Amino acid sequence: MFVFNKLVTKDLAAVGDVWHEACTYLSSQRSGSANRRSSEMSNRLMKRLIGYLGLAMAVMVAFAGVAKADQMFSTPTGSINPLTGTPVSGTADFSLSGNTLTLTLSNTIVGIGSAGQLLTGLTFTLSNGSGVSINSQMGDLVNVNSDKTFTDLGTSALGWGFGTTGTNTFEVCMICTGGVTSGVTPHQGILGPVSGDGKYDNANNSITGNGPHNPFVNGTATFQFTVPTGVTASNVFFQFGTAPGGAISTPEPSSILLLGLGLLGLAVLTGRRSLTA
Repeated sequence: MFVFNKLVTKDLAAVGDVWHEACTYLSSQRSGSANRRSSEMSNRLMKRLIGYLGLAMAVMVAFAGVAKADQMFSTPTGSINPLTGTPVSGTADFSLSGNTLTLTLSNTIVGIGSAGQLLTGLTFTLSNGSGVSINSQMGDLVNVNSDKTFTDLGTSALGWGFGTTGTNTFEVCMICTGGVTSGVTPHQGILGPVSGDGKYDNANNSITGNGPHNPFVNGTATFQFTVPTGVTASNVFFQFGTAPGGAISTPEPSSILLLGLGLLGLAVLTGRRSLTA
């Protein structure tokens, strides 16, 4: 934190100095005609200012990524449940703050039509699985009615299963594999978003008015875990449908930290070019 504060303070001071220099110089030019030399000097000052501003912003973004790492996994475009042949889509956002890992699990399929498109589990590997435990799991529960409308039951604790399926590998699930069990199977599957009219217009009777599958989770479920400091997630598999075997693997995650470091590198390069111009 001391190094970060010192770095940002130094950069912001430099920004202030360049800004003052630029404003003073440009103000002095208002009373006279601009020539080629003054125009070049003005451009150099402005480039320096932009470079310092970019550097300061990138450092802050990169530090924010270190302080609270964020990893977002998504199903590949065009993913299909291998058991049902239906299109599926989901995201898993892992957000780490200290020893608390928050998983936000969302079904993003538009126009959900059947139970084969329900998001019902996630398997993931942590870089350090020592002492991992689940603290809470929450979601907005809804009953989907026979007329495709839904009744909101409110936010509630969920009953998904959680456990380890191997070294540093864990599963949260309504439809479970690898020895993990859930007390709520086959209900509390995660639905995709409603249609524009506020109904599940494309849903068939595996969703609408289906007693065993109701209630569902409306869009997103949130899980919180206690984990070792600095853990990262990898090898993420989404489970879709109401039978084991509907797993979809994901590519490596996007990361706020990687974005911040990329911006930092770009800003440093731009700053160096500006200063040597």
